Amino acid sequence: MSGRSLNVTDVAIIGGGVIGLACARVLQRAGRQVTVIDASEVGRGCSYGNAGLVAVDHILPLARPDVLMGALGMLADPLGPLHLRWSALPSLLPWLMRLALASRPSAVSNGTQILAKLLREAVPAWKHLAVDAGEPQLFRHQGYLTLFETAKSATAAEAENRLLRRHGIQFEPVSATCIRAMCPALKRDMYAGRFHPDAIYTTDPFELVRSLYRRFVADGGTVIEGQHVRAILTEPGSATGLRLADGELKAGSIVLAAGSGSVDLARPLGVKAPLTRERGYHVMVDEGEIPLNMPLLFAERGFVATPMATGLRLAGTVELGARAPDWKRADILRRHAEDLFDRPGLAEQSQWFGDRPTLPDYLPMVGLVPGCRNVTLAFGHQHLGLTLAAVTAELVGDLVNGRDPRVDISALSVSRFC
Repeated sequence: MSGRSLNVTDVAIIGGGVIGLACARVLQRAGRQVTVIDASEVGRGCSYGNAGLVAVDHILPLARPDVLMGALGMLADPLGPLHLRWSALPSLLPWLMRLALASRPSAVSNGTQILAKLLREAVPAWKHLAVDAGEPQLFRHQGYLTLFETAKSATAAEAENRLLRRHGIQFEPVSATCIRAMCPALKRDMYAGRFHPDAIYTTDPFELVRSLYRRFVADGGTVIEGQHVRAILTEPGSATGLRLADGELKAGSIVLAAGSGSVDLARPLGVKAPLTRERGYHVMVDEGEIPLNMPLLFAERGFVATPMATGLRLAGTVELGARAPDWKRADILRRHAEDLFDRPGLAEQSQWFGDRPTLPDYLPMVGLVPGCRNVTLAFGHQHLGLTLAAVTAELVGDLVNGRDPRVDISALSVSRFC
């Protein structure tokens, strides 16, 4: 335990990942006494192994018709960015049916509207929070490139480009010639690209969370690690605290930001959250083997190469229905890099996997629990956990402090699956 030992707190936050710690810091700055509880070590979940990007162009929910159609082809490709464990299909069917329902044009339009609003705020929110944590150097400001290898994919991206412009997301089209100049390490020609000059990325996602943790504790916050929350304790109309493995913690307000672990705690509150775990992988290699000065996103291959403090991170892929890790999925990332950069036999530093908490409409669940108005939910951020953590924390701060959120978050309603 870090900070003061206590059995009463003003605000209890369940989950010590990037979203939980961002919420803790925003609420602490607003004058609240905050305790964070995590079942493991702070920052060791998906926050540890993500690609490090504040992905400002991801305004389109992945629940949409073109993705569903393309998924059939990807599922048949053993090296594709999407893989389904067929033995898990029966248990996944209800989620997949909701995914299809969420792919209706009206639902996609609504999802795009809210994601665009949040993503326009994502970089300013993170800049403010990183400065507050005392370590702004953990972010770099070179932007990133999304790359298209074929004319077909570049043409398909034009519709997305128009959508980005319409929603005020800044980018610059990049020709094949410019890509070669910007990324001399690439040995395979790209057809076209999209450069996001205002985007930022972190050189160490784990250290970013730990920096928030250190500042939070230094300013009087309490962190309880290695403790499972057994239940949210309630009385009619409100929550009263948490049942932990070794006792109870009374709390005036509760924020549930435990990623995939949130579902079981939310269910007794009447919240239906049909969440699945999307498994992703990363591989770390020596940055000297593939020198990059900015992250590169390879659209067709579904992976990202990000230069980090300890090497080059190759991150991506989606695996549904996974149990034990399939390290062949990590090997795919390395093979893509060997192909794209003509570096056969890349030496790996390490491999990692993590489970992204994903709701079928690919939107997070953020809001107050009906009938239990001192409980705020903030989970289900899928691939955008790091990206949306700071702006989510600002919204949670508004909700916990009794203010209307600065953005209309009705599309993220905690009741939308009831």
